[in-house]
Amino acid sequence: MTTSVSVYSLIVLSFLLANLPWINQRLFAFIPMTFHNKPFWVRLLEWCVGFGLAALLAWRFELGCSSIPALFGFAACAGEIYAKTWEFYSVAVVLFAVFALPGFIYFVENGRRQKRA
Repeated sequence: MTTSVSVYSLIVLSFLLANLPWINQRLFAFIPMTFHNKPFWVRLLEWCVGFGLAALLAWRFELGCSSIPALFGFAACAGEIYAKTWEFYSVAVVLFAVFALPGFIYFVENGRRQKRA
């Protein structure tokens, strides 16, 4: 896997993971919920887990894990991790929040529509 493919796949996956909690009523998009509307704190928890998964994938890509076995930790990776400061992590969280904006707008507007009906 080339570097550009890794970057674009990480961006697309991050966009999907950021929007997934806001556009469905299932827990982690697979587990059916017992109540009709998923609470906001569950959606926020799913969003945080999605950020963690995206960060884990970015960490593996930074290590240079280009094959599937290396990506899951079954083979050695040739890269190294560069030092990051708090600015990097704050920008990463804000970018993930910006990615979640379309799903959050859909969630808010859908809630307003249901209250009017």
